[in-house]
Amino acid sequence: MSDIALNVRDLSYSLNGRQLLNRINVSFAAGQLHVLLGPNGAGKSTLLKQVMSDSHPSGQVDFWAMPKAAWHGERFAKQVAFLPQSSGLTFAFTVKEVVQMGATPLQANQAQIAALADEQLQQWDITHLANRPYPILSGGEKQRVHMARIALQLVQTDPTRAIMLLDEPTSALDITHQHYTLQRCRSLADQGMTVVLVLHDLNLASRYADRLYFLKQGEMILTGTPWQCFESEQVAKIYQYPLKVIEHPEHACPLIVT
Repeated sequence: MSDIALNVRDLSYSLNGRQLLNRINVSFAAGQLHVLLGPNGAGKSTLLKQVMSDSHPSGQVDFWAMPKAAWHGERFAKQVAFLPQSSGLTFAFTVKEVVQMGATPLQANQAQIAALADEQLQQWDITHLANRPYPILSGGEKQRVHMARIALQLVQTDPTRAIMLLDEPTSALDITHQHYTLQRCRSLADQGMTVVLVLHDLNLASRYADRLYFLKQGEMILTGTPWQCFESEQVAKIYQYPLKVIEHPEHACPLIVT
């Protein structure tokens, strides 16, 4: 069994004559927390969207050594979950009903789905929101609801065969829930799940990630462990901003000071 959960080879993508991704080659090992970083417009969100695309005009994307086109839809949905930056959901469903939407690919009856949803509400610290109408929630609350929804989508899969792709899952969260969410992601990776997410906060990435991937202008510029990346002068060049790196006094990870 391959320990590479997601493999991207020579992936390029352009839109309206603009090159958004240029020959991306990257592999994401199973059971790790991977973080995509880079300045605005670097191609981070585009990379995740193209990974999930049904067609790749240039390049190849394999999940567990199989091209996406070779996957049966239901089987794929049970093993791979994607959370984009925003959701267009506007109907007045309750929070619990939204979380239960993640059960679409599952083999479970309504009582089982309700119990699984309750478990995810608790796991993501939103039990108190269960009966509230989704549209009245804050942006951060909505993010946490969708985290619970896609986590439910994967519950019937062995975590060592599951992949979670998250595009800026902490962008609307307060500091407490930023750490809570990334601690949950860290816990899922420690259980064997492959977690790939986009972040902007360098210190959050440094603290929780196994490996970092820096993009700039659609190209993969730098990859490695947090220490490997932040000991490099390339990070400051990528952001065009001076950075000072010291060791975190509690967590033994790089601490970036600006």
